[in-house]
Amino acid sequence: MDLTISIATWNNRDLVAECLRSIENALLPDKSVGPTEIFVVNNASTDGTAEMIRSRFPGVHLICNDRPMGFSANHNQVLRRAAGRCVLLLNDDTVILEDALTRAVRFMEAHPDAGAVGCTLVKSDGTPERISQRFPHPLDPIFPCLRRKVAPRREAANRATEVEVDRLSGACLMVCRAALDQVGLLDERFDPAYGEDTDLCYRIKKAGWRIYRLRGARVIHYRGQTARREFPEQPRRLQEAKFLWYRKHRGLGALLLYRVAVVLASFAQVIVCLLPLLVPHRSAAAHSKIHRLWSRIRAAVGRTSRP
Repeated sequence: MDLTISIATWNNRDLVAECLRSIENALLPDKSVGPTEIFVVNNASTDGTAEMIRSRFPGVHLICNDRPMGFSANHNQVLRRAAGRCVLLLNDDTVILEDALTRAVRFMEAHPDAGAVGCTLVKSDGTPERISQRFPHPLDPIFPCLRRKVAPRREAANRATEVEVDRLSGACLMVCRAALDQVGLLDERFDPAYGEDTDLCYRIKKAGWRIYRLRGARVIHYRGQTARREFPEQPRRLQEAKFLWYRKHRGLGALLLYRVAVVLASFAQVIVCLLPLLVPHRSAAAHSKIHRLWSRIRAAVGRTSRP
């Protein structure tokens, strides 16, 4: 088996159907990818997702949870069964464009040092997402330039077909089976979500593999379609995932420095938001941002709920 595709979905029937159709369209014209198996983990959906997949995509291997599980636990069910030499973790809110799958599989075959490969995630209008490509730094909140995010204009001007990076988004992450066997499965301590992709990429790099992102292989990402519904306290959840990552890979000193940086940067942004509160057409957005910032501050000064 050349490729195993793993998708987890929760009450996103229409989106996962679009995702599966795009996979079919990407694979049918070009047989060079070779045998492919597709798994969908139905994460206790109540919107008829399972019935839709059984009727419209009978070739898909369907795993049905009787209770909701986290990102890592869902995909680990597939990783334990995967027969592919390449394993693709794919969000249900993505759409494969053109020959993205073919490019990724061919790149893995041509580069035996590649432990993971990612496609370029784009918005529905084709603009590349601004995604950090390096591992977290404790001073990221104070100095955002350290995150080295992809700027759309700079991305368009760069003609290189691939770029080596530290980490990739779990929304579309292809992993070499040999690398996965060496470093292990996704860490379920990061469940329900966030941070597990950075953790996996860190372990892959630490084991001596290289990680690449392909600029010419594009995948639409309708960002956050599940997260907005499932995690009402999303800013706090994001911070808790980062706290766990720092404890696991950087130590308590880096964790403490990061907590302080989060508090200082968040307070500074709260102060900046005070003036817009007095402007009628900007007050609602300012209130929303202040709420998110206070969530970050509470997470930074309190004890994290993660183990």
